[in-house]
Amino acid sequence: MNRLWLLEIPAVVVLVALLVVARPDSAAAEPEARVRVATLLPFVADAVALAPEQATVVASVRRSMHVPLPPDLIDLGNPHSPNFERLAEARPDLIVADARVHAAFAETLAGFGAEVRMIDTAGIEPTLDALSSIEVEIGGSEALRDRIAAVRSEIGALELGDDRVVRVLPLFGAPGTFFAVTDRAWLGQLVEDLGFENLAPSDGDERFAGLVAISDEVLATLEPDLVVLVAHGDPRKIRADLASRTAEGGAWASLGHAKLGVHVLDPRLFSANPGLDLDRAARELVALADGPSAGAGVRPPAVSAGGAGVRPPAVPAGGAGVRPPAVPAGGESAH
Repeated sequence: MNRLWLLEIPAVVVLVALLVVARPDSAAAEPEARVRVATLLPFVADAVALAPEQATVVASVRRSMHVPLPPDLIDLGNPHSPNFERLAEARPDLIVADARVHAAFAETLAGFGAEVRMIDTAGIEPTLDALSSIEVEIGGSEALRDRIAAVRSEIGALELGDDRVVRVLPLFGAPGTFFAVTDRAWLGQLVEDLGFENLAPSDGDERFAGLVAISDEVLATLEPDLVVLVAHGDPRKIRADLASRTAEGGAWASLGHAKLGVHVLDPRLFSANPGLDLDRAARELVALADGPSAGAGVRPPAVSAGGAGVRPPAVPAGGAGVRPPAVPAGGESAH
């Protein structure tokens, strides 16, 4: 009996050795265990980057159609018409899309066999709530959780206060066309959350979500303290168009008298919902309200109130927001 038991030892040792060799190294296996995320909202990629041990972005749409993605990411192209063949190549576990912008793609996205999260990016709290849900979905990340909390805290701290009234008219401009930005778009809601009085009419011809066409007659009756413009397409042409409209004798001459000026916002930060950079957007808006009055005039995107340069975001912001569903010919970005 004892000799038989001893004879079995080599076989056991060999079996154990084979199991040890066959077992994948834990460090090497860890990346495969991470949640594979594909996003049609670039700001989600910024958030996932704060949780490298829990998730990795494998595919994304472009922030700008002129700037390709890094080679380690599958490039899905335009956020309004993503490349679904490339998305299939990515084999994602989780797909994140915009509930309004990508509503028409919901059935297609469901066919990839991944979890699909259609999130609300039209407001500030819904955006941050969506990022919190993604943080939970990928397994939890203290860094991402803390960053979301910091964005909320700073936006709250930047509020103007009840004793201060700053009337702002947020505009969205494409070549030859301007829209007022209501609180049904993230920028309109941000200015209201900060305590500005948003002069954008709440009703009217809403051709795109949160964007209302506004007539010259209505604009002539408004008396904003501050006018801000998000330019979609060629900002130089849109800036020139706005300057001619707000000049003396122009259809919008009354806007040119805004005591805090008329400002073209940095499109890299304001052309679409910037996600975790919402606090930076809030700081830029409050700085315009706090800055010295430099008289009327349209500022180019690289200049803020008082002449200070607007810093480009650390990661150019992207995502769903105030934009038409197609890129105008000659446009600069996908947003």
